[in-house]
Amino acid sequence: MYLSIEIYKANDNIFLAVCPELNLYSHGETKEDAINKLKEDTISLLTSSYQVTFLEEEMDFAHYYSSGYPVIH
Repeated sequence: MYLSIEIYKANDNIFLAVCPELNLYSHGETKEDAINKLKEDTISLLTSSYQVTFLEEEMDFAHYYSSGYPVIH
């Protein structure tokens, strides 16, 4: 399974990790913290929603980094 993670950094040094395919968001004080929380949330969602066991090793995440939050119009 391939999912993308978009990473944004706020002015207050908080990082936001987003999985657009599943509409999931997570945040952390570091980029790695935000990514790890999002991965855990993704696995938890897929396991509970589809009652399928996913291992992190079976999931492939692509990372995209941006220095600012996305603009919503």
